[in-house]
Amino acid sequence: MHRRHQALTQSGFGSSAFTSPNPERHYAPDLGLEPTHRYISLRVDLDARSAEGEVITTVTCRRGGAERIKLDATDFFDVEVTSPDGQRIDWHYDGEAIYVSFLEPIAVGDTRRIRTRYSVHKPLTGMLFSGPDEANPDRPSFMATDHETERARFWLPCVDHPSVRTPLDIHLRAKSDLTILANGLEISRETHDDGTSTVHWRLEQPCPSYLVCLAVGDFIRVEGGEHQGLEIAFFTTPNFSREDLARSFEKTKSMLDWMAKRLSTPFPFPKYFQLAVPGIGGAMENISLVTWDDKFVANEALYAEWGWLIDIINVHEMGHSYFGDAVVSRDYAHLWLKESWATYIESCWLEDCEGLDAMAWQLSEDLRVYRHEADNRYVRPIVTREFDSSWDMYDAHLYPGGAVRLHMLRCLLGDEDFWGGVADYLATYSGKVVETSDFRRSLEDRSGRSLARFFDEWFRSPGYLKLRARTSYDSKVGELVVKVEQKQINAKKGIGLFHAELEIDVAVGDGEWLTHRLCLDEVKSALVIKLEKRPMSVVFDPRGKLVHALDYEPSPKESEHALLEAPTVPGRIQAARILGKSAKRAGVAALLGAYACEEHWGVRIEIARALAAAGTQDACEGLAGLVEAEEDVRVVPELLGLLGGLRDESIAGAICDWLDSDAGGPLARWKAL
Repeated sequence: MHRRHQALTQSGFGSSAFTSPNPERHYAPDLGLEPTHRYISLRVDLDARSAEGEVITTVTCRRGGAERIKLDATDFFDVEVTSPDGQRIDWHYDGEAIYVSFLEPIAVGDTRRIRTRYSVHKPLTGMLFSGPDEANPDRPSFMATDHETERARFWLPCVDHPSVRTPLDIHLRAKSDLTILANGLEISRETHDDGTSTVHWRLEQPCPSYLVCLAVGDFIRVEGGEHQGLEIAFFTTPNFSREDLARSFEKTKSMLDWMAKRLSTPFPFPKYFQLAVPGIGGAMENISLVTWDDKFVANEALYAEWGWLIDIINVHEMGHSYFGDAVVSRDYAHLWLKESWATYIESCWLEDCEGLDAMAWQLSEDLRVYRHEADNRYVRPIVTREFDSSWDMYDAHLYPGGAVRLHMLRCLLGDEDFWGGVADYLATYSGKVVETSDFRRSLEDRSGRSLARFFDEWFRSPGYLKLRARTSYDSKVGELVVKVEQKQINAKKGIGLFHAELEIDVAVGDGEWLTHRLCLDEVKSALVIKLEKRPMSVVFDPRGKLVHALDYEPSPKESEHALLEAPTVPGRIQAARILGKSAKRAGVAALLGAYACEEHWGVRIEIARALAAAGTQDACEGLAGLVEAEEDVRVVPELLGLLGGLRDESIAGAICDWLDSDAGGPLARWKAL
């Protein structure tokens, strides 16, 4: 699932602690009887908002003496449990789960089947129904399932946990004039005399309950081509045009081609369908049938402003096909193996398609979002078993916090060992469940490095690097002294020392920058650099390799030079933030001057944020002038959002004047209001 429009609004937003005082430690369930196949046969009635039928669950005995299984099943009606093979069983249902006991011993390796007949009516969640009514005659008619994290149980009897994965045979029956979709490949279609049809879908690859997806509705369809013989198609409700649907997802084929090449791994599933309907909230990576909220089906004007975001969400969900769908986290403690990876793959796509600056900007945004949560709400380890609800794990630590750590790991290993290790990991564990140690060992085996300390510090411990840096130049001996102190250490929060290599770029002449490296292995570290003359500016972590915050106070002249001349996006962003924090008139003037000549749209956004942070009258007046001159549709909504957070007559006048003009698209105008 993608974070930007859903996940960050969850998990107790605004609280100062990740968990309650005494959180439970969560583990994968015992699987003495492990589900190994699901046969799902349901009849869906959109008008009644109900589904009825049966699920036959095949279980395999993994442990001698195992005889009992619990199937999660919330608010089911008309429940009847039998053995299709005539085995003697005992069962009962308490409204939350079905408990089944086999009354005869089962040998290790033997299988048994459990048939559950039932119905669900207007499920609380998990199975979404929509249809027109008197108040909303144009509301689309459909049913679609949406499960993350533990909501399949509201319509599907299952062990509702990611460690349980089965192939699927799905027989879905509904009115013949409706589109009927599910995971896997369509095997057959049968039309009945009562005006209904049954479509048989089969997924041979194992699928956890949260990635099972069914959809029935009045949908339009657009073909998306094919990827290595696999069918690509897009669906949505008739409320949208085929042109808008095609526009929103038109890059899917090229993304699939790119991802298989980047990961050196063929796409692992038999098709790639995408369905957009209201109520999904964000986007969800169901195996071979990705669901989206229909707000992402964009007309031409909205796509101009929002198309870049739709594209990276598309890449994010596609990344889950590998990280999360083919290779599944054993339990919620290791969710970063799917969500951090899907977030990081966005930046990798930008790197290959738009260049290093685009990747650097995206990673800078990821780091900014993660730091905001870590600094203002709570810090937690990326890998943790202590949480109150599995949904609480879906926060800024999991998505961007893990993504920037993956980039650190890549920079540490180098591309050959990193991507080679990733390909090994996917090949070894496809179709299996994994823990963090499995990924670490794949990288260690490929690189010959010991990564235990890195993973202990960056994934199993809370916090991140907070650096206080100071520089001084001694002209008598021609030396620049750089002193760096780690300030994040907090025994109460469990935040300790980090070991890393810090790159430092020093500007020594017109366009000439020298790179130096400082090993951070103590609380305080220092570096002496021989220089014939005072450096023009110093930039820390110029290529954005470290997860860190920086406290650095160079002279305004040095910051102004870095803002204009630093060759990397992180370097210019660093300078902009320093100048905005100082809020001096000369710094504001420098920010405005740099904005006018800055080519990268993301850095212009960061300069505007720095002006808003300064908050002086000069800064407000300068920001007001920027919105009229800015032409990039990706930047204008951000500018208007910043203006809306300031109180100044020039700001109010600029917003009113802009609204009175014909400028901007729907997103920008919404921001202005």
